[in-house]
Amino acid sequence: MHSIEDNGAPRPTRREFCVHACQTASLVAASGLLQACGGNSMSPSGASTLPTINASVAAGALTLTIDAASPLASVGTAALVQSSAGNVLVSRTAPDTFAAVTAVCTHEACTVTGISGQTYVCPCHGSQYSATGAVLKGPAVSPLRAFTTRFAANILTITL
Repeated sequence: MHSIEDNGAPRPTRREFCVHACQTASLVAASGLLQACGGNSMSPSGASTLPTINASVAAGALTLTIDAASPLASVGTAALVQSSAGNVLVSRTAPDTFAAVTAVCTHEACTVTGISGQTYVCPCHGSQYSATGAVLKGPAVSPLRAFTTRFAANILTITL
């Protein structure tokens, strides 16, 4: 039963007030949990988005051309290589040497898209990996899967 306030509007009962207060508190708590567990699209501070390159897939291998216009044209660069077989992080470690690892974070399977210096950074929860896939900072505890690479005549082949 509602009581009437001085202005004629119904005033909620103590029970109704408590029910609404608990519902509001529950919604606030749930939204905080979703925000904390769901990750976000923003990279952790200091990380920039990797350039992307498309690769073709044939016989269990990715192939891509590395020329002067490629984001992988010089030593010390890195890129996210996209293909129908999945995404791979590639870094050029020497003039004729590349490191390739899966772009799937081992923490919660987010696609690693960021880089800070020479460190790959997962945008979801901030796990950090070396160019060879080793975990540098958690929450991930397992390394990224590494792939064999071959570079000849400006063609990089990554065996999946």
